[in-house]
Amino acid sequence: MHTVRTPLRALAATTLAVGIALGASPARAAGPTHSVESLDFTLAAHGPMTQACGFPVSLHVYGSFNLVTWTDAEGNPTKEIRNFRFRSDISANGVTLHGLAMGPETATFHPDGSFTVEAHGIVNRRVKGMGTVTLFSGLTITDIDGETEVELFRSGPDDEDVSELCAAFTD
Repeated sequence: MHTVRTPLRALAATTLAVGIALGASPARAAGPTHSVESLDFTLAAHGPMTQACGFPVSLHVYGSFNLVTWTDAEGNPTKEIRNFRFRSDISANGVTLHGLAMGPETATFHPDGSFTVEAHGIVNRRVKGMGTVTLFSGLTITDIDGETEVELFRSGPDDEDVSELCAAFTD
């Protein structure tokens, strides 16, 4: 177990937090509810990428996710399945790189307010002259308590070396 602090995981955490805030639905203990949510946000300087590259890198994420939410008798969410497809643009020095993140994830909510996320999917970016650079694919299980993320399990190819992305902004 280790605390997650990489740029990709920071993006995933930001997207997840915004998604949970947008995905809150009215309480229904009778059965699951279904909704489709859109997400569109921009960070003028994405912290982890800006730190890794040594210059400001902006991030624009947009897309949607289908939500199926189960609640307990009091209307508190107990489980949520999200099928997501997000596109993203990271930009610096007049260069923009495009990316895609997609797959399902399941969030299990705990009585103490924390939750566990099982994310299956792929996150990649296209770099001119190099084609698609896959940053992650597979399964990640993460516990989140609002302040910290602790990765419990990871499988699949994982190449989070962002040096190629940073170099693409300086060519």
